[in-house]
Amino acid sequence: MDVAEIRGDFPILNQEGKPFVYLDNGATTQKPQAVIDRLCRYYSLENSNIHRGSYPLSSRASRMYEEARETVRSWVDAEYGEEIVFTRGCTESVNLAALAVFETYVCPGDNVIVTELEHSSNYFPWKNQCGKKGAQFRVALAQADGSLRAEDVLEQMDCRTRLIAVTAMSNVTGFCPDVDLIIREAHKRGVLVLVDAAQAIVHRVISVRQMDCDFLCFSGHKIYGPMGIGIFYGKKTYLEEMAPYLYGGDMVVKGDRGEVSYKKSSGKYEAGTQNIAGALGLEAALIYLRSRGFEELLRYEAELGGYLRECLEAVKGVHVMGALSMPPLLSPRPDPPIAVFGADNLGAYDIGVLLANYGIAVRCGSHCAYPLMKRVGRESLCHVSLSFYNTKQEIEYLAERLERICGRGS
Repeated sequence: MDVAEIRGDFPILNQEGKPFVYLDNGATTQKPQAVIDRLCRYYSLENSNIHRGSYPLSSRASRMYEEARETVRSWVDAEYGEEIVFTRGCTESVNLAALAVFETYVCPGDNVIVTELEHSSNYFPWKNQCGKKGAQFRVALAQADGSLRAEDVLEQMDCRTRLIAVTAMSNVTGFCPDVDLIIREAHKRGVLVLVDAAQAIVHRVISVRQMDCDFLCFSGHKIYGPMGIGIFYGKKTYLEEMAPYLYGGDMVVKGDRGEVSYKKSSGKYEAGTQNIAGALGLEAALIYLRSRGFEELLRYEAELGGYLRECLEAVKGVHVMGALSMPPLLSPRPDPPIAVFGADNLGAYDIGVLLANYGIAVRCGSHCAYPLMKRVGRESLCHVSLSFYNTKQEIEYLAERLERICGRGS
């Protein structure tokens, strides 16, 4: 794979001047020129609202928007386009799911299960709804190394469990719970499962039909698309049953006798003017990844991930956190292109600032995963997350500067 050629697709990586080593891809990915061009083209030549106008420009925008939905449907292997709802991001997707599920399926005295691996966006929406509804909020505990056993999730279930919300990949360690087992066992007892795929969507080939999850959420900006666009997937049966999230224009239909009712499936959850450019930008990102050979990119990422861990473990005074075993999620994969570490004599924030002085961007802090950080006994950690546009030379540069920061280098 020609990494230099791929890097040429990303304008931000080709600026002259000081070194720029971007290793914070778990927070957001950089955007290829194809995505940037798609946004510019829409606002320059195609800007119009959808599902409202009878003129050609509006009809064209409506058609492109629905084609973007179909592209997303194909990417996650959903059965119907109506199962794809556009949102503002993964956070809104989970909040939509929490409100709709509680409105429709949860009664006082029922319970919902989350895990200590969850990002705040897949933890607090459920906690908040439980408090409002008088339902029990149950948390499956992680292990001290940041891993999670499926049996610790499943043993929380009882006859009043209505839903399990679980990440497909920890945004802190990259650990992937055995969601296949969790879903299979939950369904035997009639329990719904929502999968937070915000991190996994960019590092795995995901099929919602093979996984058989009931709901799945992710953000476009995590997979090389623009910010402000997200996806909420739900099985058609549940989307048709559940209550709307927002109320307003374009989510109602007028019957033959003048009565007004809510749309079915995805249209019910897209009230108001949508982020049309964002949907088209996400589509452009998925088309770009497909054109570059997504699975080949993932193989290269896996190679980088192993090299990253090897280089970091060789730095004296740096301690790489474990919990990287990854059970198969549809297809086996080795360690993810993520590493979390601390150092003997420096805090994570100090390391992040010192690395930034060398042009290296990493993430430091609690990573919006407070229960997990408490479980592993750390206030904050440094987090390195790779993309296929990163190189082994960048990893070596990171390791060299860490050695200097930790006092071993000259």
